[in-house]
Amino acid sequence: MKKTLLTCLCALLSLNLAFGAPAKTTKTNKNLGKFTKGSVVDGTPATGKVRRWYFFNEGSAGSSYTFLGKSQYLSVDLGYSLYLRSIESVLGGMNFMFGTEISVPMYLKVMPNSKSNILSDHRYLERQETEGLAGFGVELPLMIGLEYKGFYIAGLAGYTWLFMKDTYKSANAGAYPTIQTQYDGIVYGGGIGYKISNIVNFGIRYTGGSLTNREGARTSISPEANRDNLGGMVITNQTGRPIYNIPYHRIHAFISIIF
Repeated sequence: MKKTLLTCLCALLSLNLAFGAPAKTTKTNKNLGKFTKGSVVDGTPATGKVRRWYFFNEGSAGSSYTFLGKSQYLSVDLGYSLYLRSIESVLGGMNFMFGTEISVPMYLKVMPNSKSNILSDHRYLERQETEGLAGFGVELPLMIGLEYKGFYIAGLAGYTWLFMKDTYKSANAGAYPTIQTQYDGIVYGGGIGYKISNIVNFGIRYTGGSLTNREGARTSISPEANRDNLGGMVITNQTGRPIYNIPYHRIHAFISIIF
């Protein structure tokens, strides 16, 4: 009986060694450095590919000073950026980066000596009695740049839209006359900044170009403006076409959180 049991155990052990032994596995580890934020978007541990790009999102807040033709404005800005940055250095230890940024300036203050771009006499804008926002914009440029140890420089090119409300003085009682218009056009520029541990980004941007003030339904004249006969002085109403080549310059400083 003991001999039979011993024979069975030896047979089971042989079968286990032949068919039940686990397959040998290999695992490849690659040391790519430590990054506190972002996501690798090329390659996975299973494929063993070298990971070459790092994906970043940023939410920002800041302020800008804008020159729009004969007017100047101060704004509070909100923004969002998404871009890729190379993990491997490309030029002298610098990392390549590219992506897009969106910025929304909300114009809170009309600066001194600002004049109308749309009335034929280019009269001064009313500053003290302006109610609500003087306008807001959307700027959407593409970005390409180089980063070195947190410092970076970037070039920008894209498009901007501005939705502005001009307020004018009036000798009549009641609300001040207002005219709302739309500007848009291609912008370009650049920026510099510094990122702390890929967590906080401090930056300055400049964009500029020549914008167009649109005619027709994109110009809204308040009843008070018509009362003061300002509607007939709107250049687009007089010519029946947009106002072209309005100079635009914007200097924007911000702080953003990288996530």
